[in-house]
Amino acid sequence: MCDVVDRVRVALNRDLQRTVGLTLAENLVLCQVAMAPGKNLRMADIAGLLTIAKSAVTKTVDRLEDRGLITREKDPADRRTIHATLTADGERLFAAAQPEFVAAVHRHFADHISHAEIGCLAGLPGRVPPPALSPPAPTVKETPITTGA
Repeated sequence: MCDVVDRVRVALNRDLQRTVGLTLAENLVLCQVAMAPGKNLRMADIAGLLTIAKSAVTKTVDRLEDRGLITREKDPADRRTIHATLTADGERLFAAAQPEFVAAVHRHFADHISHAEIGCLAGLPGRVPPPALSPPAPTVKETPITTGA
């Protein structure tokens, strides 16, 4: 299954770069910010939603900011927190990219599997338990304290 995911991601990345000049990662970041209230999202939240490292989000947002598609602003209430905000140019490019993204998903994946198989795939997240946030605490067996009396 990992091989299929990798092949589809490579194909989507190639198609998006060729047609709209965005990488798949850039498109995914734009998507998260575009869907957020006020088209504004904390950088840490982008990383969490995409399940990628904060450093990867920083590099991707750097590229998007250089192109005028996103701006970065410090949160006035907490200067350690950085928000990414979609610009008008970013909104236009994201909107233009979505038909190509959808077409590429169909071309490289959805058109090759049945509706029943899509249903099976859609049901997997509910059947596979999420990873534990932290390892379970070891069980400590209590032993009675005895006095030397």
